Amino acid sequence: MTVLRAERVTLGYGKRPVVHDLSLDITEGGVGLIGESGSGKTTLARAFLGLLAPMSGNIWYGDQTLKKADMRTFRKDVQPVFQAEALDPRMRVGASVAEGLPRSARSRVTELLEQVGLDPALATRRPHQLSGGQRQRVVIARALAVGPRLLILDEPTSALDVTVQARILDLLAALDTERLLITHNLAVVERLCRTSHVLFAGRVVESGPTGDLLARPAHPYTRALRDAVPKLGGAPPEARGRTEAVPAATGCSFRLRCPLAVAECERAPALRDVRGRQVACHRAEDVLAT
Repeated sequence: MTVLRAERVTLGYGKRPVVHDLSLDITEGGVGLIGESGSGKTTLARAFLGLLAPMSGNIWYGDQTLKKADMRTFRKDVQPVFQAEALDPRMRVGASVAEGLPRSARSRVTELLEQVGLDPALATRRPHQLSGGQRQRVVIARALAVGPRLLILDEPTSALDVTVQARILDLLAALDTERLLITHNLAVVERLCRTSHVLFAGRVVESGPTGDLLARPAHPYTRALRDAVPKLGGAPPEARGRTEAVPAATGCSFRLRCPLAVAECERAPALRDVRGRQVACHRAEDVLAT
């Protein structure tokens, strides 16, 4: 079942497009948005939250566009989970969690803190008195307070150490709530998302089942992201192609960095079916063969 859908959406700031003619669905089982900084992940998340209006195209919530949807229901159904620094340092934990609840339901704060694995006694503390992992759990408790259908998580574990990350991932995996996860951490998206979309320069370059996509990438950019992950006990990863090159203005946007680029890449590739996934690459079959 699709919760949110982007239909040929172009997004930008001022007159400068950042995301280009993009279409994707947020479906059951968790959806990941993967890409380096500047790829358009957070911009797309802002549009899905109704915080940024498309320059063209539509964001659909059920059978209505966000322009026509009941925003009170939408705000309840779709909740963001930002990084822990999003907490107001002046508010106590209990007040932060209860902020979105009616007065008659504020007794649920204890239940919500317990749900995310926190001692309810922490409700009287302020954010600076908590560890990074505890603050991130408070952010999740705030989002869960209104009973959302979908959580939009923007790098929810990026500032946490490895052991705390593991506890947060266990918590998110156990929640009975759909999720859109924005991350550059491939291990996190593999754990939490059934389907993933890889963004480069504001365009989807590969989409498909997360396990298949990461095990055998069909786009050179996806492969570069995977190969850049350090392995314990192994040699440091080596970059392929020109990692400093900016996206190309014409043709395939990745071609100036791609080690497999050929003359045909001067023509922009369309997303096409390649062995059970969607890939925007003229040489996808060659990538899979290597």
